[in-house]
Amino acid sequence: MSAPQDYILITGGAGYIGSHTVIELVNNGYKVVVVDSLVNSSYDAIARIEYIVKQPVPFYQVDIRDGEKLNEVFQKHKITGVIHFAALKAVGESTEIPLEYYDNNVNGTISLLQVMNKNNVKSIVFSSSATVYGDVTRFGDNSMIPIPEHCPTDPTNPYGRTKLVIENILRDVHSSSSSEWKVAVLRYFNPIGAHPSGLIGEDPLGIPNNLLPYLAQVAIGRREKLSVFGSDYASHDGTPIRDYIHVVDLAKGHLAALSFLNKTNEGSFREWNLGTGKGSTVFDVYHAFSKAVGRDLPYEVVGRRAGDVLDLTANPTRANKELEWKAELTIEDACKDLWKWTTGNPTGFKIEGYEWKLFETEGHANRLHTFTTGDVTIALANRGALIQDLSFQGEHLVCAYDNGDDYKLPTNPFFGTNVGRVANRIANGEFKLNGQTYKTPKNENNNTLHGGLVGFDKRNWLGPVISKKEDVFTVKFALIDEDGHNGFPGDLQTIITYTIEPTAVSHEYEAKLINDKVDATIVNLTNHSYFNLSGEPTTDDTDVTLFYDKYMEVDDKTLLPTGNLIKYPHATANVPVHLDQDAFFDYCFIVDEDGCGIDTRKSQLKPIFKATHPRANTEFLFSSTEPSFQFYTGDGVNTKGFVKRSGFCIEPARFVDSISFEKWAPQVILKKGETYGSLTKYSFSKKQ
Repeated sequence: MSAPQDYILITGGAGYIGSHTVIELVNNGYKVVVVDSLVNSSYDAIARIEYIVKQPVPFYQVDIRDGEKLNEVFQKHKITGVIHFAALKAVGESTEIPLEYYDNNVNGTISLLQVMNKNNVKSIVFSSSATVYGDVTRFGDNSMIPIPEHCPTDPTNPYGRTKLVIENILRDVHSSSSSEWKVAVLRYFNPIGAHPSGLIGEDPLGIPNNLLPYLAQVAIGRREKLSVFGSDYASHDGTPIRDYIHVVDLAKGHLAALSFLNKTNEGSFREWNLGTGKGSTVFDVYHAFSKAVGRDLPYEVVGRRAGDVLDLTANPTRANKELEWKAELTIEDACKDLWKWTTGNPTGFKIEGYEWKLFETEGHANRLHTFTTGDVTIALANRGALIQDLSFQGEHLVCAYDNGDDYKLPTNPFFGTNVGRVANRIANGEFKLNGQTYKTPKNENNNTLHGGLVGFDKRNWLGPVISKKEDVFTVKFALIDEDGHNGFPGDLQTIITYTIEPTAVSHEYEAKLINDKVDATIVNLTNHSYFNLSGEPTTDDTDVTLFYDKYMEVDDKTLLPTGNLIKYPHATANVPVHLDQDAFFDYCFIVDEDGCGIDTRKSQLKPIFKATHPRANTEFLFSSTEPSFQFYTGDGVNTKGFVKRSGFCIEPARFVDSISFEKWAPQVILKKGETYGSLTKYSFSKKQ
C-alpha cells in the first residue's frame, strides 16, 4: 500500500486570492484540499479551478469556527501545512458589524489553530493585510513610505484590527513552542486583476469597494460612472498613490512563503510585505483599464474620502531577498486580465437561470447543474457529464434517476451519460494499433462495451465552466483519461460543451492526446440518453422517422458488424414508423457510407431522426455531424423505476467496432497533434 499523499489545506480557497493560490499550488505539484463556508464566495470557483488544472480538488463546505467538522477534514487527509485566507474582509462593513468581524476572523483562526495543534500540523501561511500599518503619514516625514515591515502597526478599522490580533495570536503560539511552529505572515497591498484564462476573478458582492472592480462594472454598464475621491493630492496627477499587485503574483508569493517554511528545519515567525514597490495613482490605473477596454470610461472627481492618504506603497525588499519572490506582472497585465474575466463573466459567478445542488449522499464531486432558458430546462451532473433532465415547455423528455446514488446501480443502462473512451463494442476486448495489441476489459460477454468497466460514464467530470450570452448558456466539462486506464493508450483530454438555447440543446465533443507517451489512441464518443416524449411507462405509440435506412449488418450472436452495409427491410427513410411491441430496433444506421475523418465538426450538421407522440406536444428532431447513429428501443431496460421500452436511444457516433475494420479504422484513430470532434443537436418545437 502506498503512503498517503501530503496535502496543503487552504481555508477560504474559493475566494478571490485563495482560488488563484490554489491554481498556483496545484500547477507546482502540491496536493491541495479546500475548506470554505461559501458565505462570501461561490463553489463555481472550485469547479473552474478543477477545469483549469484538469484534476480534482477536494472541497469541504465548512466554517472554520466549527472545530468538529474542521477536524474531520484533517482526519481524512494527511495535511502538512495550512494557508489561511478565510475571513470577512470589507473595511467599510467592518465598521458597521465589528462583532461579526471579530467572531468570524479571530475566533475562526483560534478554532483553526486548535485543530492544527490537535493534529500536530504546525506550519501556517497567514493572509494578512497592509491595513495593519494604518495611516503611515502620521509620522509626518514620510520615513515609512514605502512601507517596511518594521513600520509600527496601528490599524484604523475593525477589519485591520482583526488582522493584527491574529498576527499577535500567531506570534504568541509560535513563542509557546518556538522550535515547532512555523509561521509566515503575508501583508498584502492592493490585489488586482484576474487569472489569465478569464475563468476566475474577483466577484464582489454588492457595490465594489475597490477601484478596479468598480471600474469593471462601469465598463459593462452595471455602474454609471467612477467617483474619483480627490484630485488635489501631491502626486503627478493629483490622485492618491497605491501599490497595485496582480493577484497571480500575489498567489505566487504564497508558494514562496510555503517553500521558505518547508526549508526551515526549526520553528520561525516572520512577516513579509507582498507588493510591487511601485506606486500608481488612481488615474494611472484608470487610463490603463480604459486602454484595455478600448474606450475612455465615465468618471467624476468628487471630494476626498475620509481616511484616504497620499501614498501607501510597499517596500517589498525583504520578500524579494528572503522569499526569492518578486512581482513580475504589470498594471497593464492586470487590466487586460480583469477585462477578459469581466467580459466573459459580466455578473461574476452569479448567472440568472442557473442553480446547482449536491447530487450524492457524500462529497461535492458530483453535483447537479440546472439551466433554464426560454422553453428548455436541462439538468447536467458531473458523473458522466450526464443529462439528468431535459424538458421542453414542461414536458420531460428523458429517463433518469432522481438522485446521484442510483446512477451507481449495476442495472443502470447508462441513463443520460456520455460513454467512452470508445462507445459501443470492441470485438473480443482487444484491438491493434501501430503494430501493438491492446486489451480492454470485457464487460459484455466477450466484448468491451462503452469503454469498459470504468468508462467515461462512471467518472466525475471536472467543472463545469458556465457562461451565458443573452439567452444562450455554454457549459463545459473536462476529463483526463489516463494512459492505460481500461487498457487504452495515451493520456486523453476530453471536453464536452453543452450549448443550451431556448428551443435546442447541442453537445460537442473535443478530445486530444496531451503528451508524448504514444503516437495514437482510439476514440468514439456519444451520449447515451433514453428519451420518452410522453412520460408514460413505455415509449409505445411513439412515431419516429429515420432520415437514413441503411444499417450495419451484425452477427446475431455476437452483435458485432459483419462488414456489410445493407438496406433495413422494416423502415424506409423519411417514412414514419409507429413504435409498438413488434417494432424492435437495435441497429447502427449509416449517414455517410464513406465514413469520416477524426473531426466531424467540419461536416454539415444533418437531420438524422425525428420523434413525436400522439399524447405529447413536443416534436423532437436529432441532428448530427457523425457518420452513423445507433437507434435502440430499450428492450433490455430493467432497473429501479424503469422497465422494458421505458425509453429509446439515439446515439450518433462512429461505426460500431470501427477499429477492427481497416476501411473504417481512420474514423476512430486519433493521432498525436490531431483533435477528435463531433457535434449533435436536439431541436424542439411544438407539434403541429
